[in-house]
Amino acid sequence: MRSPIDLISALPPAGATIRWSAWKKAAVVVAVQSGTLGRGEAYDRYMLSEEELSRWEEAFGQDGIAGLQAKSLFSRA
Repeated sequence: MRSPIDLISALPPAGATIRWSAWKKAAVVVAVQSGTLGRGEAYDRYMLSEEELSRWEEAFGQDGIAGLQAKSLFSRA
C-alpha cells in the first residue's frame, strides 16, 4: 500500500523570501484545500493576500499546475 503524501513537508519554509514556482504554489493550494493548512495560516505563513491565494486556487482548479505559472496568472488578472 502506498503511503499518503506528506503535504507539510512539501510546503515551502515559512517566512522565507522565495521565488514562487508553480509547484510551490500548488503545494500551498492543495494543503489549504485539503485542510492540512488553514487559510489564515497560509496568509500569515507566506504573507499572501486573500486575493492572491484565491487567484492561485482558481488557476489551479482550471488548469492545474500549468495555470499557476506566472505567465498564466498575469493573463488572468
